[in-house]
Amino acid sequence: MKIAPKPANEQERLNALNEYHILDTPAERDFDEIAELASIICETSISTVTLIDEARQWFKAKVGLDTPETSRDIAFCSHVINQDSVMIVPDASKDDRFHDNPLVTGNPDIRFYAGMPLVTPDGYNIGTLCVIDTKPKNLLPHQLFALQVLSKQVIKQMELRKKVFELERLNDTHRKLLSVIGHDLRSPLTSLYGLLELSEKYDLPPEEFKAKLPEVRQGFTAANSLLGNLLEWATSQFEHNGIKRKIISLRYVVDQIIADNQQQFDKKNNEVENLVDTTCQVLADEHMLRTVLRNLLMNANKFTNHGRITISNAAVDTMTEICIADTGVGMDQLQVSKMFNWDKRTSTKGTSGERGSGFGLLVSQEFVEKNGGRMWVESVPMEGSKFYFTLHQYHAE
Repeated sequence: MKIAPKPANEQERLNALNEYHILDTPAERDFDEIAELASIICETSISTVTLIDEARQWFKAKVGLDTPETSRDIAFCSHVINQDSVMIVPDASKDDRFHDNPLVTGNPDIRFYAGMPLVTPDGYNIGTLCVIDTKPKNLLPHQLFALQVLSKQVIKQMELRKKVFELERLNDTHRKLLSVIGHDLRSPLTSLYGLLELSEKYDLPPEEFKAKLPEVRQGFTAANSLLGNLLEWATSQFEHNGIKRKIISLRYVVDQIIADNQQQFDKKNNEVENLVDTTCQVLADEHMLRTVLRNLLMNANKFTNHGRITISNAAVDTMTEICIADTGVGMDQLQVSKMFNWDKRTSTKGTSGERGSGFGLLVSQEFVEKNGGRMWVESVPMEGSKFYFTLHQYHAE
């Protein structure tokens, strides 16, 4: 058995495939019908719409097969993506590449195979439309033509699906932006307007006016932080290739963020300690990583007074698990359950009356997920909180 080599443009090919957001999605009638039509026209018992990712061939649609996927190493389709035209194997049992392949010697007992590459508009072969039978045969000219036409229809359906996905994402982004702007950013402006109106209408004495300024200032401080997160988040939504991963010294970045915000920690008499391993390196977008760490550290500071905040990490398989722990006021389980929900997020004042919207935590969670990690929180009322997130750890070869 011969294992197909990976295409020279493998990474670009995988990027093109992932842009469709189609892997591991449920069956869809449009794709099922194309597979059925291919099987009928080519008079075969098996047909598939196959997509090839890093390690497997996954079937978006299939006729005559039960399995949802197989290893890429044994896939006939892995050979097809290395060429620009159809690959036909009249009798796999007599082909040097496949005669001892487990798909030939065992279920589904492949003899005949014909696969047409699925080519994206940018020229990347992301999979195949293939027809298979358990007895040797060949395709007639009209069957070959039909297979070629149907493979183009698969790509057209995928392009349409991608456009629908993009429209839904943009609509969701629009809804979230309006929610944040309409509620969280209006609040400090409303407070200032109310103070000015009160002062003008009732000739508020200077000392009373001055007494209300700290609350207004806190509102604008929170709004400034929110606006920064909002701009960073909105930029990430509209820049398709905005994630630029590189090797980063985690401890060095944490040291910098602590130093940049030391004045804020000192104001609340909080001790901050960086316990991150000096050798720890992660693969991540540095701008997104800094946003996440800054948000989590300032969130810990917001709810802690005369306490301790620590940043630590631990290796877990290929990932590093980062923990920002504080000795602050903590949260109950109801608060925790709402924390990463766009529609249920709530604003809670900090120990010194700091305002917030919960938006920074949502941005942080999304940035972590875009870098291939996940985020969660553990908390106990009056004992403190621990925010965790994971990133890919870099290991030098």
